[in-house]
Amino acid sequence: SAWLPSAGLTLLIALVMQMGASLSGPDRAISPGDAMSRAFAALGKTSIGGLVLLVVVIVVLTMLTQAFSFEAIRVLEGYWGTNARVERIAGWRCARHRTKYDDLSKLHDKLRQAAWDSLAEKIEAEQQELEASSQRRQFTPNMISFLGARVMGVASDVKLTAKQRQLVETYNWQASAPPDLLRRQLNVDKKLDDYPEDAQHVAPTRLGNVLRKYEDDTGYERVEFFVENIYDSLPFSMQLSHDEQRARLDLYCSMVFVLLLAATVAVFRFGLQHWNYGLSAAVVSIAGSVVTYRAAIASARYYGSLLVAISDHVERQQAAAPAAAAA
Repeated sequence: SAWLPSAGLTLLIALVMQMGASLSGPDRAISPGDAMSRAFAALGKTSIGGLVLLVVVIVVLTMLTQAFSFEAIRVLEGYWGTNARVERIAGWRCARHRTKYDDLSKLHDKLRQAAWDSLAEKIEAEQQELEASSQRRQFTPNMISFLGARVMGVASDVKLTAKQRQLVETYNWQASAPPDLLRRQLNVDKKLDDYPEDAQHVAPTRLGNVLRKYEDDTGYERVEFFVENIYDSLPFSMQLSHDEQRARLDLYCSMVFVLLLAATVAVFRFGLQHWNYGLSAAVVSIAGSVVTYRAAIASARYYGSLLVAISDHVERQQAAAPAAAAA
């Protein structure tokens, strides 16, 4: 997670410098493809001394990226300091995410209600057909009402017999609901899973909300300290998974800043004389940083779910400890 960003930054800056040298040479009317080819050719002809220098630069940058990898995550999470202007921006971003969460919640309820309305009509029609054929209804109105409460996720005060309750609870309503509505609802559910349930914990960024959601699910306020304290007691497979997922998160978060830094270097190197190259490099680098940021969000989901699994493992161990001691 530290070597790759430093190597990428070194090679990108070397490529930008070589392209700038090619554009500033005697033949200034070369095409972008020729400039790129000459830059790669120059890098391929690097001397032994140049390679040693590149290795030294990579080693130094590795120490820097390793030192600031945690800060890179914190910045992308939305921890931007206490400056008044920055705090206003963070507050505005948090308000936007809370509004988006509320909109998603309303859409979720709307889709769930539409699915239930369609399902209720279908069940009622089936029961009427049974009555028309002189057969006994499987679902009474009270049972349908109780099933509706279960579908909507709300409490119900309808009184049912044990047999009726068992029939309702084992009824697979999703198999009978409109599939398109269920698909849309699943998409909304996945979006809602990226937000903490407590509105006070909403962060200014998507990455911050994903990580905070899983941190809340663990039940620990400072998850990094919690993992450090119990790391040695974890099974080896869980330790390995934790290190792998954390390394991926560090890598992608660091690469976001590596690409932005490479874009900055390219803009200053090409300058106004070759502004089109600087603009192209900036666009490509920003697009790459957006992609790596989305990769960081995906890694945060896996890493967060692993933190929850670690928390559950610790709770099971603590629950089993008194019984083992008594035995």
